[in-house]
Amino acid sequence: MTTIRPPAFSGSFYPEDEQGLKNSVNKYLLDAKPSDPVKEIKAVISPHAGYAYSGPIAAYGYKIIQARGQKAKNIIIIGTSHRMMFQGVALSNFDLWQTPLGSIPSSTLYKELNDGSTFKLLNEAHAFEHSIEVQLPFLQTILCDFEITPLNTGRITSHKEIALALNNYIKEDTLLVVSSDFSHYLSYKEAKKCDEKTIKKILALESTINQEEACGAAGIMILIELAKLNHWKPKLLDYRTSGDTSGEKTKVVGYASIIFHK
Repeated sequence: MTTIRPPAFSGSFYPEDEQGLKNSVNKYLLDAKPSDPVKEIKAVISPHAGYAYSGPIAAYGYKIIQARGQKAKNIIIIGTSHRMMFQGVALSNFDLWQTPLGSIPSSTLYKELNDGSTFKLLNEAHAFEHSIEVQLPFLQTILCDFEITPLNTGRITSHKEIALALNNYIKEDTLLVVSSDFSHYLSYKEAKKCDEKTIKKILALESTINQEEACGAAGIMILIELAKLNHWKPKLLDYRTSGDTSGEKTKVVGYASIIFHK
């Protein structure tokens, strides 16, 4: 029997009808103007707010992958749990993940990662979590014939341990997507100052990002460890806040699109 993870945030974080969603994603991609293409892209940090707020920034990372014509077939997506507390990394064994753009098959990598300790099968942590879901329509728009391995982070003891485990499965056709927003609900000026420091640490591959600096700090730290192992280089493509996209600058959320390349 095929198990399906249906969309939980269509109609709230992004359009619920197929054509509306296509139009929205394609417009964000069209408007994104990333700098000159780099060598093979291995990972991207992408925001996960409602598309009206973070879609224009997320599009930068996906646009440069699209522009390179990269044939990524295995997508490892590291999200962060906003609603459920647990220790380690939650795996999912849903056969398909659905969005209004169609269904995406899941890989069987969860079977190999599942150690019952650091990595554990926990579909409940994925059922009503937006950080992974909002990345999927962008991936469906820029890629063909791919499968995903969704990983949702809880409390992490050792980011390096997780990076070492994942490194065994990083192949030429693997793309790592880390879903994270940055500072939350600071003033526009304070947010930009805080996020500038956080982004500098990421670009310097410093393993000192905390939850107040980025809600997906665990995924970012795992990615930094992987970058060190594989000599990937980070590059900032775009940074803005919800104040830039919505106009409300009293309390804003920071968003960045950062790629890691060979």
